[in-house]
Amino acid sequence: MDALSPTGLPAASSAATTPRGAKAEIRAVLLYALWAGLALLANALGIATLPTGAGLILIAGIGLTGALFVGLTRIPGDEQPTVSTIIAAQVLMGLIWATLYAYFASGTPLLAAGMYATAIAFALPDCELPLLRRLMVTAVLACAATPLLRWGVSADLAVLELMAVGSGALAIMVGALYLTARSLDGERTRLLASNADLQRELERVQRRTERDQLTNSYGRRSILDMLAREKARAERTSDPLCVCLLDIDHFKDMSDRFGHVTGDRILAAFARRVRGALRTMDSVNSNGLSSAMGRVGGEEFVVVLPLTSLRGALRSAERIRKAIVRRPFEGLHQVTVSIGIAELRPGETVSSLIDRADQALSGARNAGRNRVHCATLDGGPNAIVMPDISATG
Repeated sequence: MDALSPTGLPAASSAATTPRGAKAEIRAVLLYALWAGLALLANALGIATLPTGAGLILIAGIGLTGALFVGLTRIPGDEQPTVSTIIAAQVLMGLIWATLYAYFASGTPLLAAGMYATAIAFALPDCELPLLRRLMVTAVLACAATPLLRWGVSADLAVLELMAVGSGALAIMVGALYLTARSLDGERTRLLASNADLQRELERVQRRTERDQLTNSYGRRSILDMLAREKARAERTSDPLCVCLLDIDHFKDMSDRFGHVTGDRILAAFARRVRGALRTMDSVNSNGLSSAMGRVGGEEFVVVLPLTSLRGALRSAERIRKAIVRRPFEGLHQVTVSIGIAELRPGETVSSLIDRADQALSGARNAGRNRVHCATLDGGPNAIVMPDISATG
């Protein structure tokens, strides 16, 4: 947990030490060290003298302020005030101690004005512009009111001159700080907008990279990553998981015969029909996990079926096969599909699972295509589940 500086000026409010918090603590220590050094120098030179008792009161008060904010950092993280709230409170305490110094010290008002200004400057990196404006107004009013209080006690016109000098100097410094804060706020706003645009662009690029643009299916890497995640989940929960490999029968011949443009249209239409069949299956599936399809080769696709047993995968594959052969593509091209299925075995790797599905797919092709074949769980020869399916389905 961040240790707050005993100075009472802004430090990190996060529960863990961060570079930003460490820098805030260093700035707080350096700032109070600067204040103390200048006050001692002014006192030694006779420019601004501070009674010993008043100095002891200020030191004790600053120490108690630091202890208070250290206590705040020990509050559980979800109950802690926000960073800007803590820093605003710390700056306010800094203004209070600067005001007390201005009241007790006699001599030049510029040192007190500098203390006010540096306390405000401390809030620049962490406070939003509206809050910073309120802190600036508070500092100027405190700087102007302190000499008035002293004048009310002593009725010395020289005190009013000090008030004019100190308030004028502080107004100039605060004005410069405000212009700087506005510039920083504008840059911060532009940076946030730029980051938001960059995030949207990254998301768009990610969506494009994970999708096959022609078929609007998942790309090879994305579907394999998804399969790996589903495998890990199935192993944790001991739920079934099946994978289907789909291959459009004689696709190369069709593409060579009718042209690659027609081949691309067939691929896109094929993917739409498969997704339609999968949506139908998902709509009656109450397990809460949807199936997914990805393109892994020219005319080869993978379908991942979470929480699906071998029997359920066979019904799903047959529904896909029937959706493909139900009617010709574009009213001209009769397309069929061969499907190989494998169910995850205990301890099996993704590579082994896909290999068994690929062996089942080879069995379907070798048996005449337009068939659904299934890999056996014991690793033996592929079982021909539906050997006599006609092209009309």
